[in-house]
Amino acid sequence: MSRLIKRLSDTVTIYSGQFMVMDLDGANGQPEGAEDLWDIANRSSMTNWFLATANAAIISSQADAWHRVGITVERWDGPPPDDSDQWSRSETAEFYSSSGKLKIVGVHGHSSGKIIDLCDQARSWLVRASARPGPGARYSRGRPPKGLETYRLQFWPAAS
Repeated sequence: MSRLIKRLSDTVTIYSGQFMVMDLDGANGQPEGAEDLWDIANRSSMTNWFLATANAAIISSQADAWHRVGITVERWDGPPPDDSDQWSRSETAEFYSSSGKLKIVGVHGHSSGKIIDLCDQARSWLVRASARPGPGARYSRGRPPKGLETYRLQFWPAAS
């Protein structure tokens, strides 16, 4: 049975209906022939709400274009238990990380500030992205609403 190694909770502001997971190396650490971030951005739609490539993944929201979401990121030593029935959307993809260190970033470059350390460089991971409605909208003057959605990203080593 797989074990949960690390869990990190964070929030990020979604602009234009999307946010990203970015390796700290950015495009500099991508292996030759890897799909470009702009290529996956062009494929992004409501049917492809989670798309991953080397050092980047794009997540498209089903809620308002501008809001704050809660995100939990987990690192597992193997495939985590499947609880996709508890989430309204769940998708698994391969994700290559050159530095092993990731950030949650808004599409306009606003980073959450927390580092997700996968503790392993230059390797492929499987990542399960899951989303569901949040606890309910909370509004404050001049700020994006909170509570519309909740996300979870679970990483585990891909077979070599």
